[in-house]
Amino acid sequence: MSDADVLMVGAGVMGSATARALAGLGRRVVVLERSRIGHTGGSSHGRARVFRFSYDDPRYVRMAQESLPLWRELEEEAGEEILTTTGGLDVTPSLDPHVSALEASGAAFELLDPAACRERFPGLTVPDGGPVLFQGDAGVVAADRAWRAFIGAATRAGGELREDTPVERLTIGDDGVEVLAGEETWRAPVVVLTAGAWSRRLLWGIGEDIPTTPTRETVAFFKIPGNSVPPVVVEWTSPPLYCLFSFEQGLKAAEHHAGPVTDPEKEGEVSEASLARLGEWVRARFPEAEGEPHHAETCVYTNTPDEHFILERRGPVVIGSPCSGHGFKFAPWIGRRLAELATSG
Repeated sequence: MSDADVLMVGAGVMGSATARALAGLGRRVVVLERSRIGHTGGSSHGRARVFRFSYDDPRYVRMAQESLPLWRELEEEAGEEILTTTGGLDVTPSLDPHVSALEASGAAFELLDPAACRERFPGLTVPDGGPVLFQGDAGVVAADRAWRAFIGAATRAGGELREDTPVERLTIGDDGVEVLAGEETWRAPVVVLTAGAWSRRLLWGIGEDIPTTPTRETVAFFKIPGNSVPPVVVEWTSPPLYCLFSFEQGLKAAEHHAGPVTDPEKEGEVSEASLARLGEWVRARFPEAEGEPHHAETCVYTNTPDEHFILERRGPVVIGSPCSGHGFKFAPWIGRRLAELATSG
């Protein structure tokens, strides 16, 4: 039987960020990962994720504001760029909730009419009509670099990473938690569960539950000409569509919350219907882009009914589920928060 101060279940970006924070506090942390760092079966893989301040809820605006210097801290520690600032656009008939949330948080932004937007971003065509919202702090997080930087910092600070170690069961005891993984049992006063779509099943085993549902989302990549890096674009249709620049891959585009309910154990299958809608949207917004994707893949969302995150402690179990496909941007903030929950009791 092996012991640690804190056991982590799941070494995606959130588990890795939490392990870094815990190891930095001097805790003996062991991270149990069912696959290997960089695997494509969950929600953390790939090269690019959106960073943005613009939300319709000031709580998330403030979280993004607090996350920005933490990303810069990670960059300095890793010695490489992780967050590239490009600016970001929100396209929606009703900008008022975003404007109100940004104003309440003191975040700078601009409202651009379509002509001014096209002048500033010549390769981008936005719909005629009302203004679009431009927020200059938005950008692209290099997801693969971030993942490596978090787990690398954790292991350098004394954390232990066990890959290819799927957790089978949690057991609550008088002095903490036992975690069965393969033929080995691990014991610690507290466990942090950051297992994404697998978390709910593990919680059932100790009589707990969270209202999460995994879905399989389709992501497509389109080649665009020139050397300029376009802004992040989020168009609040139903479902919302978004795009960002993924270095060496071109324009990454996807629908938000459009995929079917899925079993994370199964191989992902790209939606041809989603690809067709994405191609039509990219051709309309980026006329100079190639109209058909050169690559497509899937990503698992772990969704809550209201899209809010679940970050809480229940006895010796800390649950970290930054849900619904919009958590990556907050990873260093969430890592610190889950570390606080794990060490505060």
